[in-house]
Amino acid sequence: MAKGTKGGFYAVRVGRKPGVYTSWDDCAAQVNGFQGARHKKFPTRDEAEGFVSGGAGPSSAASTSSSAPVVTSDKRNKRTSDAAGPVERAVKRQKNESAKAGPAARRVDPVFGAAGSSSSSGRRVYCDGSSRGNGKKGAVAGIGVFWGHDVGDKNLSERLPGKLQTNNRAEMYAVARILESDPHPDKPLTICSDSEYTIGVFSKWIPGWRRRGWKTSDGKPVANQDLIRYILSLLALRMPADSTSQLANITFHKVKAHVGIEGNEQADRFANNGAMMPKVADVDFAQATRDNERKLKERKQGAVKAVEDVEWSVDVGEGDLLDEDELKELEEKQAF
Repeated sequence: MAKGTKGGFYAVRVGRKPGVYTSWDDCAAQVNGFQGARHKKFPTRDEAEGFVSGGAGPSSAASTSSSAPVVTSDKRNKRTSDAAGPVERAVKRQKNESAKAGPAARRVDPVFGAAGSSSSSGRRVYCDGSSRGNGKKGAVAGIGVFWGHDVGDKNLSERLPGKLQTNNRAEMYAVARILESDPHPDKPLTICSDSEYTIGVFSKWIPGWRRRGWKTSDGKPVANQDLIRYILSLLALRMPADSTSQLANITFHKVKAHVGIEGNEQADRFANNGAMMPKVADVDFAQATRDNERKLKERKQGAVKAVEDVEWSVDVGEGDLLDEDELKELEEKQAF
């Protein structure tokens, strides 16, 4: 049995499962043996939650197991903490990319306002995946996420975890990382992607896959379904907790590649850089999905049904959608 709190709260900023714990035994289980772990004890829960979300907390230094760089998610409120991703992925974040200028030819983003500015009331984020040697032995893949130029370290450039280093899996992982790291999951967000695969998954294919028990039209298991179903669980956590609505506040928007849209160009650059980073251990997305289902069940009844029935919006032209035959052709051209 865990020891009592003795009046304190144990904050884990970096560990197996970041959060606030009321016993040292529970805290130790998250940080002992975890490279780069950061944890600290506080007299109040508010101070502990502030430390987990990235605040400095009181002046005393936090405990750390290693100085090795690791990724942490910005958890500024409980909803963000609910959607935080599995910490087993010890990926590196490219810290200073957001300060660098983008391509010379910039397209002004209608949501950001001025190119790269996040000062307007709308929220739009760009993502991309990249695989060098896609479908071949020795391929390396990375993801890029671009929120803007004045967003601190929210922009991401990371290696795709695991052995399967394909472009399409990287595209899916980029979406997952957006949902994991969004500091304001209670606010609407548009996810912009130039990936036909990503848009196809969220605009056409999921309903059929669900009906067939996550099988393709020819009876094969859906590729990347562990990651796709994990994303669905993250979307479900964004459903309004105080209503019966199943609609997550997410819109997927298809953009054209390599036409000078700055956000897309930046995400592409980050993804290419991420592919060159050191390899990262695989993540058990199936377990992470179950964890999210449990969190959802704590908020409302019928967790599994809610995850399976979650809805979202898609903003895309009909010409940007792939049909089943085109999907099969895409599968033949590249390993998923």
